[in-house]
Amino acid sequence: MVDTATTAADGAFRFIDLSAGEYTVIAAGYPPVATVLQVAGGGRTERDLHLGHED
Repeated sequence: MVDTATTAADGAFRFIDLSAGEYTVIAAGYPPVATVLQVAGGGRTERDLHLGHED
């Protein structure tokens, strides 16, 4: 594990000062969702994660 984050009220989250590389983001509290992000470093990477519980 490199870091953890908690979402804001609007669902946004961020990690600060990540080195360039590949990271896997895993959302807890929902059915398993894992998303791989490529981070260039020194910039901003955005990705939408679609989470939800089946009815």
